[in-house]
Amino acid sequence: MSDDSSRTPSIGFGNAWAALADQGYVLTDDKMIGLPNKFRQGFLDKYFNDDTLRHDDGDWPVDRKRARDVVGYEWRDGRLHLREHDTITLTDRAGIPGKREHKRVWLLDDPQADTFVRTFLSLVPPDRRRSGGTFGINLFRTFTDVVTKPHHDDEEFIMLYVLNRIGDGAESYLYRPGDVTEAGEPTADPVRRHQLNPGVPRRADAPWSGRC
Repeated sequence: MSDDSSRTPSIGFGNAWAALADQGYVLTDDKMIGLPNKFRQGFLDKYFNDDTLRHDDGDWPVDRKRARDVVGYEWRDGRLHLREHDTITLTDRAGIPGKREHKRVWLLDDPQADTFVRTFLSLVPPDRRRSGGTFGINLFRTFTDVVTKPHHDDEEFIMLYVLNRIGDGAESYLYRPGDVTEAGEPTADPVRRHQLNPGVPRRADAPWSGRC
């Protein structure tokens, strides 16, 4: 259990909340959301290595390595309280049927990662926050396409945060739900097409279809 509300970010997120309400997504960066200057490199060094990440049979793309954590959260009297969730199981997600158990990381044991979780949960506008829920954090390292077609993750909010990029690519596409078929084929141009850069999270509220 982590209930150190003193580490909950106090920086103002008003511009991000307003953009989300106006257009359904927001682009921001480390400085704007109050992450320390050295956060990204430290997080990259600690978690994005072969000791932490692994490739699991059936995961896609075939060269993806990953780890995962799920954090339970509760807002009480304006303060954020966190705990590790009891399971990280994925079921019938991203076009892969059945249950999947990926390697787990325990982010709340790390003060730096705890700050990361609190910062991203604070990006949810106060009037959209549930009193409690779960926040899944997926750490990916992929050497080809992240996904192959637009898809729904069936989450209320989705946040993408790029720690590093080698070469070009890493473009993210955001579609209106009605502009993507059940098979994941777009029928109109994306609302937003953007190359994600290190330290620049993108956050969208559902319902949207995305491709990265």
